[in-house]
Amino acid sequence: MPKGKKAQAGIEYAAVLVLFLFILVPVLYIGITEIQISGQVSQARIAAESIADAADRVYAQGPGATTTVEIYLPTAVNYATLSSHEVNINIFLPTGETTDEYALSKGNLTGTLPMLPGRHILVVGMTSNGSVNIREAS
Repeated sequence: MPKGKKAQAGIEYAAVLVLFLFILVPVLYIGITEIQISGQVSQARIAAESIADAADRVYAQGPGATTTVEIYLPTAVNYATLSSHEVNINIFLPTGETTDEYALSKGNLTGTLPMLPGRHILVVGMTSNGSVNIREAS
C-alpha cells in the first residue's frame, strides 16, 4: 500500500474520532447537569416532606408531644422557611434558575430551619398554644 493511502486513512480515522467527541461531550455535560438537578431537587423535596410529616405526627398527638427528624439539605440551598402550614426549601439549580420544593402540614408551623447544606437534626414539638415549633437540635 502506498504511503499516502495510510496517511489518508489515519486522517479520516482522526476526523471521525473528533466528530464523535464533539457530539459526545455536550451530551455528557447535559446528562451530568440533569443528574445534579434531579439529585438536588429530590434532596430538598425529601427534607420538606420529612419536616411536614414530623409536624403532622406531633400535631396529631397534641400539646407536649415532641419528636426529632433528620434531614439533608442540598449544597445549593438558597433559603428554607416555615410559613403558616408550609415548609418551603428554595434551591439554586446548575442552570442558574431557582426552584421551590414545599410540603404542607396540618399544624401551624413556627420556628426556623437551618440554611447550611448538609445533615441536620431538627426537634419538632407541639406547643400549648396549638402551633408546631421546629428548631435545630443543639
